[in-house]
Amino acid sequence: MPILANFLLSVFSGFAAWLAKYLTQKVAVTVAIVAIATALFVGMYVTVRTVVAAAIGGAYSFSPMFGAGIAMVISPRTAGLLSSYVLFWSACELYKWKVNLVQLWTKTI
Repeated sequence: MPILANFLLSVFSGFAAWLAKYLTQKVAVTVAIVAIATALFVGMYVTVRTVVAAAIGGAYSFSPMFGAGIAMVISPRTAGLLSSYVLFWSACELYKWKVNLVQLWTKTI
């Protein structure tokens, strides 16, 4: 019986160690991906907001009425919407790319 107990203990502890290592790696990769996506979104938002503000400021230099018209057409939410749109489609393309890589990898096995 002690041999069986040692065997079961080693099997379960080995499985628990493998599972902990696998889940830890998966969580670390997920956190890194979320951090990168968040940083890219914030950078894109700031860039688009700067470009929109520069466009509206440039429109005011031509004529105050032209600038007011452009300011009415361009919503204050434009920067966030454009950034979200580009980030969403970038994530979709990244997903498709990863699926294609996995399919190619499975064909080589």
